[in-house]
Parts: sequence; structure tokens; C-alpha cells
Amino acid sequence: MRNTVLGTAVAATLALAAPQAFAEAKGAATKAEVQAVQAQMEALVERLNKLEAANATLQSENAELKAVAERRDAETDYLKAQTKELREEAAVASNEAAKVKGADWATKIKARGDLRYRHEQISPERVANGQSADAEDRYRHRIRARLGFDAKVTDNVNATLLLATGSDDPRSSNQTLGTSGTRKSIGLDMAYADWKFMEGGNLVLGKQPYPFFRPGQSLFFDGDYNPEGGAVKFDRGMFFGSAYGWWLEERYSADPAGQNADTGLFGAQAGVRLPLFGGETVLAAQYYECGACQNRSPLYANNANGNTTFQVAPSPTNNLLYGYEVLELSGQVGMTAFNMPLTLWANYAQNMASGVEHDTAYGGGVVLGKASNPKTWEAGLLYQSIDKDALFGQLVDSDFGDGRTDTDGWVLKGGYAPVKNFTVNATYFINTLNKDVGTELDYSRLQLDLNYKF
Repeated sequence: MRNTVLGTAVAATLALAAPQAFAEAKGAATKAEVQAVQAQMEALVERLNKLEAANATLQSENAELKAVAERRDAETDYLKAQTKELREEAAVASNEAAKVKGADWATKIKARGDLRYRHEQISPERVANGQSADAEDRYRHRIRARLGFDAKVTDNVNATLLLATGSDDPRSSNQTLGTSGTRKSIGLDMAYADWKFMEGGNLVLGKQPYPFFRPGQSLFFDGDYNPEGGAVKFDRGMFFGSAYGWWLEERYSADPAGQNADTGLFGAQAGVRLPLFGGETVLAAQYYECGACQNRSPLYANNANGNTTFQVAPSPTNNLLYGYEVLELSGQVGMTAFNMPLTLWANYAQNMASGVEHDTAYGGGVVLGKASNPKTWEAGLLYQSIDKDALFGQLVDSDFGDGRTDTDGWVLKGGYAPVKNFTVNATYFINTLNKDVGTELDYSRLQLDLNYKF
């Protein structure tokens, strides 16, 4: 607008001044010169008009830019608000993720346990005047409680921790009741790591279950004994096996000339599974040797559990007279009878160490049914004979033959599961003690168990 007024004023001024200038310059300027001046004035007016149009365009663009800037400011404020909300949501999400991560770790740990209440009656004989005679029956009530945790440490490593009642007896986690209500001991029953280092191959370290196959209900090894050491196990397809080393006793002497060889038990087993008779048949061979056992005393509570010992006066310590280099052959056949599982098994062992006189052990049995699901039952019968030095006595079952070698006899078993996770069991031992050496004695033991699993 301002440029338009200016252009008009300039044109008017020139128009008014032109006659006077012409008159003053009459005779001094030609018509052509006047026309040239007018042309210049018209060009100036046209230029002023263009500037005015450009200015109007700039004003319009400036208004648009201002509107865009205002929109950007509004968007920026909105984004700031959204960012604040997202940060708050991210904090909540992070907190929830931490909770989920903690819960995920918890899912990698599984708890398990069991409780057994037992009534036990023992009817032994004793030696009186060189002859066998009845001894007083013994009655007791016992409990066994175990609580364990299995943890998945990595994709290939699992760890297990198991606590149990009982004293430090390696063959028993039972706790006898009746000591005026005293608190009962709880100890470390198992603690081991299991590394799957290859398909079908595992390395187990710590206080662990037996790393080998045991047939049926064989009592060559006590079910509560948990060896301490390491084992490599292989199980792939129809073949399986293991090699193991257990530490039994550390021997240390400050005397450099002393014998510090630790006592240990080392062995290996190899076996095969075959689909026969409508079930599975298992055959296995095992060899173990008790290193640095002979002439030593790797005995719990100085008790050889039937093995031959000697003493060096005046010490009352029992020392093992023989070594133990045991070869064991075992087999188990699974099939179906009367629409129920039927298991037949047998095993044979011989101590091949030099000088051993009573060196053979054998056993066998049958079990019909399985007390597991509600309203299922089982019944079993086994016979076993263990010469005095056929097996390393620290490992044999603690109930059969009063927990000793140099015994033989029968075991009758029965079980019923009225509901899931609860079974009622009865076991009756009819055994003979001192079958090889000394006066033969009758020995019977009745166990009635209530077993709860959780």
C-alpha cells in the first residue's frame, strides 16, 4: 500500500512539473528527450508495483511460517508430554520385568519331599553258653523326613540339594522316636551338580545317588547310602554305563614318612537294555575295588558290618583283613502278567581279592504289580545270601540280616496305594546271621510304613 501511494505521488508530481519544465526548457529540450524521461518514469512505477507485489507475497509466506511454527510448538509440547508418560510407563515396565525375571528364576527350582512313619519290631536270637537262644524283642517307632530342591542352573547343568532327618549314619536317615521329645537331627543327605556335557553323557560331582543300575529290590547296596565323589555316566540307545570314584576316608599324618593314602572306592559298570517278553530286559556287569582298605579301618563307628577284621593291641580299632575287589553280574526282566507289571531279577557277586575264603553273594526275586496310582498294589518276594567277605560291608542294606554280611534269608514285601501320593507298605525279613562263621542265629524284622510324598 505504501509503495502504491508513493508511485502515484511521483507520477502526479512529474505530470504537474512537466509543462512548467517544458516551458522553462522550451527551445532547450526536444520532444524525444521528453518522451525518454516519461518512459523512465513509467519503468520506475512498474518496478515499484513489482516490489509491492513481492512484499505482499513475503507477508503471506511469513504468516504461513508463523502458523507452521505455532503448530510445531504445539507438537513439541505434546511430544514432551508423551515422552514423560512413556518414561513413567517404561519405569513401571522395568519394575514388572524385574518381577517376571525373579519369577522366571523361581520356575527353575522344583521342591520335592517325603515323610515316612514306621513301626518296627525286631526279633533276634543271641549266643548263650555257645548256643543260640531267644533274645528280647525290640519295638520302636521311627520317622524319616526328606526335603529336596532341584535347580536348573544352565541349559546343561542341574543341581540338587536334599536335607533329611537322622544321625550321621551313612546307611540310615531314620530318626527313632521316644527320647523324651528331644528335637531330631537334620543333615545334608545329597548335594551334587549334574553336567550334561554331551548327548547321553553326564558328569556328576558331590554327594549323589548311586551312579549305576541296581536290579529289582536287590539289597547288595543300601538304598539310603549316598556316595561322595564323582561319576561319569553314559546312557544312549540300548547301552548304558558309568565310571565312579568315591572318597571314604582321608588319611593324614604330619610325619613325612607316614602313609597318607586316602581310602576310596572306584568302579565301573556297563549294561544293555533289550526289548524282550513284551517289556524291557536289562543286563549289566560291574566291578569295584576298595582302594587302601586292606589293613585299614574305613569303618563307620568302628563297625565292619560282618567283614573279617583284626586288632592291633592295645588299640580297639577294627582293621579289615582283606581287600575288596568285587565283580557283580545282574539282570532284570520286565513283563506283564494278569494285566499287571511283573519284574524278575537276579544278581551275583564275587570278591576276587587274594586270600578271601567266604567270597560269594547272590540274590533274586520277583515283584508283581506297582503301588503308585490310586487303588493299586504290589507284592514281592526275594532271597539273598552274602558270604562274610563277598561284599564291602559298609554298603550292604542296613535292614537285611541286621545290616551285616555273613547272612542269608528271605524278604516278603507288600504295598497298597489308596490315594495318590500315599502308600501303605509292609516288609518282613526272615534271616539267618553268622551263616559262615560262628553260631548261627535267627533274625526277623517286621516293618509297617506309612509313606507320604509331596
